[in-house]
Amino acid sequence: MEASVDAVAALWPTVSPSIAAGVGLEHPAPVEIVLLRGRTFRPWARGLIPEWGVGFANWPTGPIVLDMDAVLRGDQGLSRILRHELSHVYLGQRVGARAGLPRWFVEGVAQAQSGEWRWHERFALLRGASAGSLPALERIGKAFPEGGAAAARAYALSLAAVLELQDRLRAQGGWKALIDGTVRCGRFDQAFLELTGQTVHRFALDFDARIQGRYGWIAALSQVASIFTLMTLLFLVGAARSYWRKRRRLAQMEEEEGQGLPPGGGVL
Repeated sequence: MEASVDAVAALWPTVSPSIAAGVGLEHPAPVEIVLLRGRTFRPWARGLIPEWGVGFANWPTGPIVLDMDAVLRGDQGLSRILRHELSHVYLGQRVGARAGLPRWFVEGVAQAQSGEWRWHERFALLRGASAGSLPALERIGKAFPEGGAAAARAYALSLAAVLELQDRLRAQGGWKALIDGTVRCGRFDQAFLELTGQTVHRFALDFDARIQGRYGWIAALSQVASIFTLMTLLFLVGAARSYWRKRRRLAQMEEEEGQGLPPGGGVL
């Protein structure tokens, strides 16, 4: 465990300033970080986080708690996980607990700050759209699903929404402008309306439609491919049956000719 403490300490001088700057937090307060072994973390965190979770940050100001066995065993890396959880804490320090940030925004910002837009997230969106199982953005504004695959789709959708806002508000400073506006007026929904000209509800509905339009063709293609595959199989089965019927008929005719019988039967 001493090695884990040293690893966090080594990352802190670069991770902390960059995450704080990303959410506009000029003077971050100290953050308590608790590192636990898996045998301690799991019983203690049961019911607080999903079964696949490797850590969490208590909203809005911490502490951050990490299952170091799972962190070291997984493929995300300590730096990415620390950035993700620290983003939650520093965002909470910046806006406070009563600002009304939707969960998708909090999680999307954390993923953007930790560099989590990888092929895993893209594939989760593609697979969810093709299966018609992507959640509505507004639905995950309050809570995320606990199941692994469903949660992966919710995280991917959240990140896609925040990245879209980053592009849409680039001239104003991206999604950080929403954080600044929330601090200024005290409510996320009000800041969102001022900056985008839309309510959060309207944005969520339009975003869902855009995502379906962007990735939904895969579902249609899959259906067409399935129909084509079925038709091909039926054709092959029919062709095979016809082939073997002809083979049996030819064999029967050859046998009848060998016996001196007219083709088609043995009675005149």
